[in-house]
Amino acid sequence: MFMFDIETLGVESNSVILSFSCIYFDPSKKDVTYEELLASAFFAKLDAKDQLSRLKRTASEDTLKWWGSMGSEIKAVSFTPKDSDLKAEDAMAKFKEWTEQFPNHDKCIVWARGNLDQVVFCSLETTCGLDNILPFWRWRDVRTAVDLMTGSSNGYATVENFDPVIVHKHNPIHDCAYDVLMMLRGVPNETSI
Repeated sequence: MFMFDIETLGVESNSVILSFSCIYFDPSKKDVTYEELLASAFFAKLDAKDQLSRLKRTASEDTLKWWGSMGSEIKAVSFTPKDSDLKAEDAMAKFKEWTEQFPNHDKCIVWARGNLDQVVFCSLETTCGLDNILPFWRWRDVRTAVDLMTGSSNGYATVENFDPVIVHKHNPIHDCAYDVLMMLRGVPNETSI
């Protein structure tokens, strides 16, 4: 299975993707650690200016303001431009190659928090003239799964013997790893019932 997360400059299908991450995990291996998940992640930071100018992707004023309100550590991961930022096509090629190392990579379920990640990612593939790396019929919603598995009603669960304080929110690698742990070892939290 794959866990997927993106950071964007909006909530429309044609929004700029700042970064994305993916973690492959085996649902039968429940003892995987957070650190192992972080270390195994794929991560790509994309060139936002290129998407805006060449690919005519969009940015929302509200989302730009939201990013502006984030701390510098959070912004450094996805928002702040770097010389190493990848063109969308290059990021997709590296990602496709990464997925192909896993057994049944072309049949694996893809988990994401809601459907925005799927819609924006697939739209960027279309904009770039690429086939879907992760076709639409393989995507599932983490929040629904966590709620059904744990009795939660907010898409989150407690992971026993894990302190979520170490999760760097809005870092797609950390968001993926935390979602994997909730899927594998989540139990109802006090605020979920």
